Amino acid sequence: MTSYEDRRDSVRARRIITVRHRLVKHNNRKIDSIWQLATTENMSLSGLLFVSALPYHPDDVIELNIIMSGVIDIFNGFGKVVRVIRNKGGYHKVAVRYVDLKARRRPAKSILTSTKQ
Repeated sequence: MTSYEDRRDSVRARRIITVRHRLVKHNNRKIDSIWQLATTENMSLSGLLFVSALPYHPDDVIELNIIMSGVIDIFNGFGKVVRVIRNKGGYHKVAVRYVDLKARRRPAKSILTSTKQ
């Protein structure tokens, strides 16, 4: 059995930064939840681990906003929960892999071409 570290495709750096997060999809259903604050435990180019009071579930999709020192945007986007570990204190360590949920848009030229008669 391979460990989680063996399956990572990028190196994780231990960084403690504030992250805003909210649930946007659970069991393939859209959810409109309120923003929560948490802190990261470690980060990489492909994902992060943060400590949350909320009990997310694997495959949940969450929106993330990570800003350093209140000025520098580090990441604004979506992540898919890959693992959740409950701590004795009632908090949860949530491992997230970044995902791209942007809808594919047709270029303006193709829209104009399709409307011509």
